[in-house]
Amino acid sequence: MKVSIVIPTLNEEKYIEKCLKSLRAQSVKAEIIVVDSKSKDKTVELALRYADKVITGRVGNIAYNRQMGSEISSGDIIVSTDADSFYPQGWLEKIVKYFEKDKNIVAVSGPTIPMPEESVFMDRFLYVLGNLSLLILHRLGVVWFRGSNAAYRRDAFFKSGGYDTTLLAREDSDLSKKVAKFGKTIFDWNIVVMTSMRRRRATGWLKTIRYYLDTPIYLITRRIYYERPEKK
Repeated sequence: MKVSIVIPTLNEEKYIEKCLKSLRAQSVKAEIIVVDSKSKDKTVELALRYADKVITGRVGNIAYNRQMGSEISSGDIIVSTDADSFYPQGWLEKIVKYFEKDKNIVAVSGPTIPMPEESVFMDRFLYVLGNLSLLILHRLGVVWFRGSNAAYRRDAFFKSGGYDTTLLAREDSDLSKKVAKFGKTIFDWNIVVMTSMRRRRATGWLKTIRYYLDTPIYLITRRIYYERPEKK
């Protein structure tokens, strides 16, 4: 079973090398595709050292870039990641095992937690609450997966139509909800990813919480009451 990993980037020189090294260290080998939004730092230079493909995407449209990377991928499984996240050993192996053991599984995800060296107690506490919300929503039938930690079976991904490239926010949760119509989905508490706190520091938790509280409303009503609190 072949795996492709798609990573959108924009000025990620501080994190991209750590991210890519963690992906290359996985026991399951994968095709790595970086879709860059015309970074002005060393992101592309660093990506070229580790990625199989580095292409130029569209500035300011992460949904378009995730879709673009997915369309040129060759994997049976398409994995969505973020450049400022770190992937522990065994992460990809756990994901792939689900797809291998049950052909009806179309999407797999798990929690995202703060990088320990960048986080304080409040960061960790709020992420635990957020992850519990994702787990509860999933059990209630509302599938909301984060773009930093999600994998899709290729045929279900394209049957769903892929990412809605008109969206400037919530493209990840929108996709997971569409893919869920084609089979089983898994949210495994042990499939953990660590992410940077830089956006939370720049945006502030009040705006971030407001954004995430509105996401389930959007998934149900398709109405956007609060846009993304930061650029990505």
